[in-house]
Amino acid sequence: MKSLLKITIISMFIAGLNNPSIADELNLPDLGSQGRSGLTTADEYRTGASVLRNIRRAGMVIDDPILTDYLNEIGYRLLSHQDHGETAFTFFLVNDKAINAFALPGGFIGINYGLFTKTDTESELASVFAHEIAHVTQRHYARAFDVGPSSSLPILAALIAAIVLGGDNKNIASAALATVAASQASKQINFTRHNEQEADRIGIRVLSDAGFNPERMATFFEKLERESRTYGLDIPEFLRTHPVSISRISDAKGRARHLPKTKDKDSLSYLLMRERIIALANHSKHSNLSKYEDALKIQQGQKQAATRYGYVLSLLQRNQPDKARQQVTILIKAHPIRIAFLLAQAEVEVEAKKPGRAIKIYQQALKLYPNNESILHDYVELLVKQKQYPVALRTLNKFLKKSPRNPVFYQYQAKTFAALNQPAESHEALAEYYYQIGQFHQAFSQISIALKASKNNFYATSRLEAKLKLIQEETPAPAH
Repeated sequence: MKSLLKITIISMFIAGLNNPSIADELNLPDLGSQGRSGLTTADEYRTGASVLRNIRRAGMVIDDPILTDYLNEIGYRLLSHQDHGETAFTFFLVNDKAINAFALPGGFIGINYGLFTKTDTESELASVFAHEIAHVTQRHYARAFDVGPSSSLPILAALIAAIVLGGDNKNIASAALATVAASQASKQINFTRHNEQEADRIGIRVLSDAGFNPERMATFFEKLERESRTYGLDIPEFLRTHPVSISRISDAKGRARHLPKTKDKDSLSYLLMRERIIALANHSKHSNLSKYEDALKIQQGQKQAATRYGYVLSLLQRNQPDKARQQVTILIKAHPIRIAFLLAQAEVEVEAKKPGRAIKIYQQALKLYPNNESILHDYVELLVKQKQYPVALRTLNKFLKKSPRNPVFYQYQAKTFAALNQPAESHEALAEYYYQIGQFHQAFSQISIALKASKNNFYATSRLEAKLKLIQEETPAPAH
């Protein structure tokens, strides 16, 4: 549950810094007007990437490769109908059951798993993505901030991370506020009403152009508006930063009427990923599995397949691989090359203590889908556990040239290098892992060790020194 007190403190602090009398008292500099932005596109990307690392450091990112693949699939389907220049978008899932989604500078868009499970159709989910994409493409952050010198970007990143997390993580929230106070640089980040209207207008057009049902934007707004009545003062963060009004719902309905009619066509991927989130979020080992068994008797088609998939995942969580194998065999027979089912099939064999079978499944899957991050993640993880280090390292070295979204690949690489007695390379890989998850001091330490081990290698030393400089630039100065 979010702490209303923490959210209120952050909001009051930011509002206070924007209050002229308080600003004078703190001797804050003029941060500029909304019509003039100090954020370049490069600054926006650096800021957004830094925020993501801060959120990861709080343990709030669900780095589940298959879920991440799906979010990016939806996002880029929408982006194919939106001019986004050279911005490379990244979509990620936040480990929070609260209703929230947010756009960060530089094309980083987060969605809470709680919001995902509140959607009933893929078009509702896509409507949230379309709205957040519009915030980025219209550079609403750049309009809202004039941060001045780039040295203040780490401060901005820390502050945004604290706010989008709603104050859930005490360390990030307090550190962000202390750093902002010490550095005397802050700005209100809530989007204006005009920003929201613009994001709705552009988002619903993109939603329609991408083949989704544009009516679902208003449908989801109505759902959120109903939800807001039950929360009282403890309103979800998404509704704080994206207030839903009757006029906003009416505007969305009016725009949808002027767009081509499109029926809801939920993809099997949407149904599967929704079930995956529900199953993985249920940590109870004693929950009743009969609901799946009852549903399978009456459902048909894609909904039945999705329910069966959720049943398989729940059986695996409860250490019942034999029952899970029976169910996944049915899924594979009907959908022999569906990645989610192939991964579930391999996971069954891992749980059944038959890793050799699982490795063969992963290898066959990689022939169908070379460089697929979901398959590679589970395959490499198993290779490392089975101490097949040379195979794991060859696979990783080839794949890591493509800059994976999941930092854990660098952790696996560090383990394989260490096992193969390559300490310098191991510390460098571990440094990259810590850097990606926002633990800069640990990254700094690992690079320092790697530098000592690589002192006779000019190219390695140059590479490590450049990385060290980057980390120093992105590490906020400690508060005094």
